[in-house]
Amino acid sequence: MSSTSRKKKYTVRAISVFKQDGLRLALEEVAGKMGITKKTLYNHFSSKDELLRECILSISSDMQKAITELDDTAHTAIENLRISFFNLNLFFTELSPAFFYDIMRLNPNQATTEHFTGSELFQKKMEANLRLGMNEGNYRKDLDVEFISRYISYSVFGFYINSVINHNPHIPESYFEDITEYNLRAIVSEKGKQLL
Repeated sequence: MSSTSRKKKYTVRAISVFKQDGLRLALEEVAGKMGITKKTLYNHFSSKDELLRECILSISSDMQKAITELDDTAHTAIENLRISFFNLNLFFTELSPAFFYDIMRLNPNQATTEHFTGSELFQKKMEANLRLGMNEGNYRKDLDVEFISRYISYSVFGFYINSVINHNPHIPESYFEDITEYNLRAIVSEKGKQLL
């Protein structure tokens, strides 16, 4: 196994430890809970800060994977929206607001940067989804693509961040499904209604 593969594997394992036990653990404690030595961890990460940075980058990458299908031309825009919001639900459920709050508190600069990167990517992908749906005739032709993509982006990320800020660790299980269907009813054309 290459050094890069091991580093990725240790990052994923560290995320699991941090989710369960919090971010205040010392690097030695993290290594112990991962079943490896502190020296092994130091062979791949120069410090706890570097390990946290890698964890944040990994989480950001996972979020980006969750939305990759928003503009997939192999499916209808409606199917893509449903699939992507289902994936986002899984992502945010696994991330948990309490864990995200700890990341924001202990590494605010990088967490904020990755949050903005992810939300900007989501907004661009959402714009592409809207254009795809309009071209298919499944979405209304009169949509303000930029406004609606911002609105939907805020309804996803704003709601989650608000939960984090207000220390509300419970996002309703049906939130992403509800918001998907609510927004679809507002943007679909007569043709699109047949797919709902």
